[in-house]
Amino acid sequence: MQVKICKRAFYGYRFADEGRNGENEIYRVANHSGAGEMFCYDVCEGIQLTYNSLEMDTCFQKILPASGFMLINHCLEGCYEYELQDGTVSFMGEGDLCINDLGGQSFVNSHLPTRKYRGLAIILDLQVAQASLDRLFPQANIDLFRLRDYLCVDGKPLRIRARSEIDHIFSELYCVDEHIRVPYYIIKVIELFLFLSIVEREKIKSLPSFSYSVASSTKAVYTYLIENPLKRVTIGELASLFHIADSSLKRCFKALTGQSIGTFMKRQRIQKAADILLEHHDINVTGIAEIAGYENVSKFSAAFKSVFHQLPLVYRNQNQKGN
Repeated sequence: MQVKICKRAFYGYRFADEGRNGENEIYRVANHSGAGEMFCYDVCEGIQLTYNSLEMDTCFQKILPASGFMLINHCLEGCYEYELQDGTVSFMGEGDLCINDLGGQSFVNSHLPTRKYRGLAIILDLQVAQASLDRLFPQANIDLFRLRDYLCVDGKPLRIRARSEIDHIFSELYCVDEHIRVPYYIIKVIELFLFLSIVEREKIKSLPSFSYSVASSTKAVYTYLIENPLKRVTIGELASLFHIADSSLKRCFKALTGQSIGTFMKRQRIQKAADILLEHHDINVTGIAEIAGYENVSKFSAAFKSVFHQLPLVYRNQNQKGN
């Protein structure tokens, strides 16, 4: 069984700690901005799957390109930001798939703009992995080198936006029973390769990129909305306040959060209203609707239910302390 693929693919990366827990390797990362963990499982020779959980601003370290390795990332929660060699910035958001040829890295820095990231990655030692696939599934006719060249043109990272086929493959990998883990990993990895081998070229897009100033302004808008969830503000007012064009803000914000600005503001407002519901029992639903900026209780209740799938009073009664 191939071991320590992660260490060879990211040769020179300084992990804060590493060890084993049964069949899996554990790598921990830490710096001044936070910490995170990678739980790595061997799928077969040349293929390793890792579960990644990070709560930090950045985990970036400059390392040399690793020729012959490919990395496939799936984002479950949060956002990963890449700073590219040309000075532009790209984002991988929730549900997205990002494929990197590690021999041709084109990004020079990375950040976690929401300070959290959960997802999984498939690390491939292409030559060893190809031999494994030819031995285990010769009828699949999977050519990893051709797949890499098809997906990662000129070594640039490629993003496939969230879609039902990707969700079907990856959602089940986050809740695998220990008793079937290894064979299940193999089946799902094969399923992923088969999907990637037939995905239409016109549906494959490189990571959308933004200028550094647009990305910085958009992240400032994100922080502002997090810190002021009940403030009523238009997109135009946000764009003017943070010196960015409306259209650029809309595009970059969607890449950053996976949501439109309007949807994001609504969810933040409703989440704050939910907090008030549980913390201030002396305020009735009408009062909380007014605080959240809704002109009547029925509109507030409908908005609340669209987020929490419960009416406000039901949510309060089921979640208040003591229940």
